[in-house]
Amino acid sequence: MPNQAKVYQRDLIKEINTVPPEYFPNLLQMIRVFRETAIFNSLSQRELSKKGNRYPLRGLPFTYIDPTEPVAIDDWEALQ
Repeated sequence: MPNQAKVYQRDLIKEINTVPPEYFPNLLQMIRVFRETAIFNSLSQRELSKKGNRYPLRGLPFTYIDPTEPVAIDDWEALQ
């Protein structure tokens, strides 16, 4: 285990030792949720990076041309 990981492990153990035992179930649940979330986010980021930019137009300016013009007016049978 690298030195930095050992430091974190030591600090985590110190923090856990300061928690009253009646809170252990809550702490354990928090750690499990954190781990699942971290793993899910890590996998999601890898998948997104493989697929490329999912929203290539995000942040680009756009202009509405005739924003109040009816759309697909010819498709309405009642107007025929």
